[in-house]
Amino acid sequence: MPYIDELVGHPHCMIGWHSDSIIAEALSKHLAGVDAQKAWGVYKKLAFETQSLSLNDYRTLGYVSADKSDQSVSRILEYSHDDWSMARIAELAGDSDSAARLRARSKNYKNVIDTKSQFARPRLADGSWAEPFLPNAMGHNSLKWWDFTESNSWQATFLNQHDIYNFIALFGGDAGFEAKLDALFAAPSDLPPDAPPDMSGLIGQYVHGNEPSHHIAYLYAYCGAHHKTQARVRMLLKTQYRPMPDGLSGNEDCGQMSAWYIMSALGFYPVDPVSLVYVFGSPLFPKVEIPLADGKMLRILAPKVNDSNIYIQSITWNGRRYSKSWISHHDLMKGGDLVFNMGPAPNLAFGADPADRPPSFVTL
Repeated sequence: MPYIDELVGHPHCMIGWHSDSIIAEALSKHLAGVDAQKAWGVYKKLAFETQSLSLNDYRTLGYVSADKSDQSVSRILEYSHDDWSMARIAELAGDSDSAARLRARSKNYKNVIDTKSQFARPRLADGSWAEPFLPNAMGHNSLKWWDFTESNSWQATFLNQHDIYNFIALFGGDAGFEAKLDALFAAPSDLPPDAPPDMSGLIGQYVHGNEPSHHIAYLYAYCGAHHKTQARVRMLLKTQYRPMPDGLSGNEDCGQMSAWYIMSALGFYPVDPVSLVYVFGSPLFPKVEIPLADGKMLRILAPKVNDSNIYIQSITWNGRRYSKSWISHHDLMKGGDLVFNMGPAPNLAFGADPADRPPSFVTL
């Protein structure tokens, strides 16, 4: 890892420092050449010592104050996932005390969720909510700065990828969270004049053209409505991509638009890459073969799949019934046959049992 210092960098262009997610994922996957001790030596300074206005607020207040820092809501939400990622690096480096501190701090996202309005909102240094507030606005003061990064409160509200069950509780539980997801996709697609061009590919207020939204369709799996994940993912695969020069609905930042398509077309997606959990969606192809190490092969089969048969009826994994709505990276790396039995109507029981829903706030 000769360039770990350069990889970490500092958030001069975008907020956060999401190389920690890449490093934590690589370490959890036991990829060769990634040194946990060296990585943690750099990230520990970033986690606890690096000085900046927004980081100082984040460490002392538990949120970033909107009257002092721009993009405050997005900052705290992304810093929270960075803490989760750094906690994993610390854990693998043997620093259990720092890992525990960072896991606890990764729950700071709660501090900008207004449970009354059920939106992520900017807060001022005195703890009050910034006013005025409109969920499709870029910020509370259009003459000064944005409160969100290439997004608004509709998208930022769902920017939680690592602690989803505690997150769901903020919306009153499964039914309330499912209704909030439905509302996102059904909301008017109106954006204010100062919205950046990155906010493209709108379905309601869901923005497929930019990163903050990309995991959202898969969140239905966590509240037991997996059939809605299947429907949304297949719709996005079919409507947000065309085989034309302008065929992507958004900016291909570091390949994220194509990566979403490839993973989703296979039939699963890493909502939280650090956890090594892949949530099932709706596979696009009847047969995919992926060569693995040591001569092993992963076969993803969906023989009945077509434009009508978009719903999972059942799954088998290496010949055995598989009831879960997710699968781990390490299981897939063993190779074998993952078979989706697809049909035209949703199987509402699939993934509905809490025991079959994806785990969260763990690393497998």
